[in-house]
Amino acid sequence: MSMKEKSGYEGRQEQQPVSTLFHEISLMVARLFNRQVKEMGLTRTQWQVLYLLYMQGEQSQTYIADTLMMAKPPLGKVVERLESGGWITRRDDDKDRRAKLVRLTPKIQPMLNSLESLVDDIGGIATRGMSKKEAAQFYKLIKLAHANLMAEN
Repeated sequence: MSMKEKSGYEGRQEQQPVSTLFHEISLMVARLFNRQVKEMGLTRTQWQVLYLLYMQGEQSQTYIADTLMMAKPPLGKVVERLESGGWITRRDDDKDRRAKLVRLTPKIQPMLNSLESLVDDIGGIATRGMSKKEAAQFYKLIKLAHANLMAEN
């Protein structure tokens, strides 16, 4: 009898929990992304902030932290690095003196196509071997899982 059989572990790898798979996928995407954007002087976290601002326009740091599920102090450091790199600017919020609003600078424009291509490439790697229909269904299911988990947070 093998060690696996003695431990009762046999077959569990095929039954890996969804939460573990999501975590591993997230780490693998981060590793791929970081490797690709390193030469641009960005990290995945910095790109997430930039992409959120690109998609939604000017936002408060609190909104960015909540949306990216980051604690405010680490996000503050990311925002400071992006600001010192000329990627974003911050200004006081006229409606809330304590809040800072963050917006993109034009520096991002020349890089948007290559960054969006990179995101698409990673998505293509993740869905390799799937038909277009399967990839669309996979995306739909991942979005549903995302919505379900967001409702609990």
